[in-house]
Amino acid sequence: MAAMGSNMRVTCKTSEVLKKVRVNREKHSKIVNEAREGYVEKAKTALAEKMEKLKEGKIVQLYFSLQVPEDHTKEYDTVIKMLEMHQNETIELTANEVSNFIEDDWGWKDHFLRNNAVYSQTATELCED
Repeated sequence: MAAMGSNMRVTCKTSEVLKKVRVNREKHSKIVNEAREGYVEKAKTALAEKMEKLKEGKIVQLYFSLQVPEDHTKEYDTVIKMLEMHQNETIELTANEVSNFIEDDWGWKDHFLRNNAVYSQTATELCED
């Protein structure tokens, strides 16, 4: 059944798919913004701690292990632009496209959430689901 499901196609209203992708993009953007703010705060703290030790004349390692937040907004923007340019009221989607566009389940999603959960409460909550 799984093999058959991956070959399935469904015809959807273009406007409904567009609406769903926009909602998913907003959720994604919220996580990205939270993660960026959290990253900046953690980076400032780490830098301040290093600066304090340097001011005391101590030799410190200037290596930082903060993972930069992930952002896949461009992928949403591309899908939105394509749907806006689509000429028909309906569009045919594959099972993979439904997974991405409607269910907001992308190949990078788990890594994105785990990486950004370090800085974003929303991402943390989604990791726990």
